[in-house]
Amino acid sequence: MWKIAIVDDDFQVLRGLKAIIPWEELDAEWSGEAIDGEQGLELVRSARPDIVLTDLYMPGISGIEMIEQLRAEGIESRFIILSGYSDFEYARQAIRLGVEDYLTKPGTVEQIREVLFRTIAALEETYARKLEQGELLESLQTYERLLAGERMVSFVNGTLKADEPGLELVAAKAGWTQQQHVTAIIEVLRKERIQGLSIADWNLFQFAVTNVVQELIQGEWPQADYVWLYGYQSAILLHAPVEMLQDAMTERAAALCRRIADCLQSYLGLQVRIGIGGVKQAWPELKASADEAFQALFYQEMRSPAGAGDAIAVYGTGQPDEAGTTPGPVRPDRVRFFQDLSGAMQDGSAEEMLDLILAYAGCRANPEEEAPPLYYPVVAAEIWAIFQYCTARTGLRMEEVDQQVVLYELDGITSCRLLEQWFSMKVRKLSLARKPAVSSKHQKTVETMIQYIHDHYAEDITLEDLAGQLYISKNYLNQLFKRMTGETFMNYVIRVRIEKAKALLLEGNDLIYEIAEKVGYQNVPYFSTLFKKYCGVNPSDLMKK
Repeated sequence: MWKIAIVDDDFQVLRGLKAIIPWEELDAEWSGEAIDGEQGLELVRSARPDIVLTDLYMPGISGIEMIEQLRAEGIESRFIILSGYSDFEYARQAIRLGVEDYLTKPGTVEQIREVLFRTIAALEETYARKLEQGELLESLQTYERLLAGERMVSFVNGTLKADEPGLELVAAKAGWTQQQHVTAIIEVLRKERIQGLSIADWNLFQFAVTNVVQELIQGEWPQADYVWLYGYQSAILLHAPVEMLQDAMTERAAALCRRIADCLQSYLGLQVRIGIGGVKQAWPELKASADEAFQALFYQEMRSPAGAGDAIAVYGTGQPDEAGTTPGPVRPDRVRFFQDLSGAMQDGSAEEMLDLILAYAGCRANPEEEAPPLYYPVVAAEIWAIFQYCTARTGLRMEEVDQQVVLYELDGITSCRLLEQWFSMKVRKLSLARKPAVSSKHQKTVETMIQYIHDHYAEDITLEDLAGQLYISKNYLNQLFKRMTGETFMNYVIRVRIEKAKALLLEGNDLIYEIAEKVGYQNVPYFSTLFKKYCGVNPSDLMKK
């Protein structure tokens, strides 16, 4: 509720204002009164009212001096001046201090009501703007963290070079510049435990794996970073003082990785392989260490394709060749892909979305050169996860899909041609169903409100009660509901009730007063008036038909 305080040295004015202010209509409450400027200062400092109605000429300091002092203290209350004098100099000072209005006594009831309604409307707009700015700031901070993580991912994957703008800043913030480094690659084996998982369930597994790994890292190697790469692979970037012997660092890394493998098996029932690269003296060489870790994984798989034997492979203990790492085309930066795909979903065509997807999959670089068939299900699953994330972030609605069926279809994608066919269908369906972007969080809030109305229309529904349940300001909630549905909360409630009543009337099993009670109205004449307003006929006329 909005808080209103009154400062005036005339007791009759104080009583009169308290009596004529439409507190309930304004959704406002009285937060105190003062009879001079000094008391007004203390009142506003302690109660922090949203609106202050104040006289100008009072014992001690004037209303202008009081406002000036409060403004200097950073207090943002809205001030409305009520004065018995029309003083140009005071009016000029009031404008300088950002006073909402300057009324000459005796003001009429309508004048006071009008200025209060106008002031509260401005407060609501400011409040909604601050909420949106807060959400934007939170989103930007989250995106900044995501961007830093994705830069690490792109660096390890090889799609971002060490001299790219921004990466050096990430390295400096992470404290990499004065340390030596080693990269470990974790690969979750596709055993029975995860074979039949939907993409949504696999995301939960990723979350669980991340929790286990990060908890172990925090306890045993705090100077480390953990990131998911793509598909079933993730990376641990381990850092240590340059004084540590390289052999000691490798042994310590291997011990940590064995502990991680054991814990993932014990806690989640997951089998993993972990490859460890060589120790490097400078952070730009982390990519080389990652390549060596991939090579260690590759030769471990050649030796024990079924996953038997030691889960840990250290570069240099086998016979890695110079051919490189995991096969497959080099793909663009994932952050850039996410940004471009989100933009295309909002403003672009289905063809633009499909072009971005095919370029990211490596199908545009050299169409004649196909990667090994096992590459395509992995990259298709990754693109599908990003595709779903982009639709959620941009507020678009996708058709309901059976994720088990999707996973089966993704496993059957073994070429660029099949990948293009599958995603072509998805982007065209999304393009046809595309609606203006809406925040997913706001959308869920309004959907909750709508469901609540349909479940409780027969009860005494108030926006205030619902705002309390959702922990959102009533004023902001009403604005949000209207912005997304095109009508106010109470209008929607009335419309739902009238539609329910119409259905009951057409069934012909109840009397009009019984139907009125069933849809939440105890006053039958009022119900009949509303019904005629919305339906064009009286309830009794509809019953006769």
